[in-house]
Amino acid sequence: MKKRILITLLAVLILIFSFLPQSRALFSALTKNQYQNRSRLNFLILGLDPRNDQLEQTNTTDTIILVSFNLNTATVSLVSLPRDLWYYPLSVKINQIYPLSLEQTSDQFDFIQDHFSTIIGQKIDHTLILTTQDLIDFVDILGGVNVNLDTGFTDNQFPNPDYIKNPSLQIPIYITISFPAGLNHLDQSNVGYFVRSRKNAEIATAGGTDLGRTYRQQLLLEAIIQKIIDNSFNLLLLKNVYRFYHQQIQTNFSDQNTIDLLLAVRSQLLNFNLKKITIPAGEDPQTDLIYYPGRLFRGQWVFLPQEENYQSLQRFIQDSL
Repeated sequence: MKKRILITLLAVLILIFSFLPQSRALFSALTKNQYQNRSRLNFLILGLDPRNDQLEQTNTTDTIILVSFNLNTATVSLVSLPRDLWYYPLSVKINQIYPLSLEQTSDQFDFIQDHFSTIIGQKIDHTLILTTQDLIDFVDILGGVNVNLDTGFTDNQFPNPDYIKNPSLQIPIYITISFPAGLNHLDQSNVGYFVRSRKNAEIATAGGTDLGRTYRQQLLLEAIIQKIIDNSFNLLLLKNVYRFYHQQIQTNFSDQNTIDLLLAVRSQLLNFNLKKITIPAGEDPQTDLIYYPGRLFRGQWVFLPQEENYQSLQRFIQDSL
């Protein structure tokens, strides 16, 4: 495992240097490394499921994950935020922050990062934005990934893609999808179903609601990272991943940023560790940091934080990282 991580580091650096002026990039990373004295680097991953069809037009985010990298210990922590969490400063759900960023005349990434930093109480350094189709394409490039489900699920109300494309009385509105407990192989044929399903149970602990979906999204991200590490010897695969990143992902994390980060943590990479953090959520405002109020809030079904300034949520995230 440790050997593979080092090989991955070397391979990524070789790939980047093949596309950049080597001397300039390396000199900058060694002499003016922007992360050299940093203890933590925070990334925000936004997953879009854009719709522009006869039934719906939307550009909101279904996936919102904080990826926090402790540079001193090489520990990566994943924290998912449910898309229905209410954001008081803008009076919207947090899944509306991305669409609102498209309307700004200032820097889009700054707008996104400033508002999400207000929620989590952590500075967000970089953002990655991808669509569901991007995710499907990426998993296909990897040759699929394996995830292990503690509890299987069946969703009888998954929106039928054929109906969305062509609404008709002859086409069922919903289809049934199912994933058993245990090891599941995800590829381009089913990964979209896996990360988007939210009607497979009435409660999150059984895999239903947005909470169940955010848990599966973390499982998928963990599986993707593991697949890349396991294929450190496959330079062609890493090259395809690199090209995909450049061609399809919206981000403010550049090649130079990548070089700086890898060189800043090179001495700790053998200790690489990944952990998933689950925010206490439910229906009790006394015990759950975010909760369903059991009624419409400003005409919408939402999660609410215990305090309007997100203090308890911020403290939990800080203590968990």
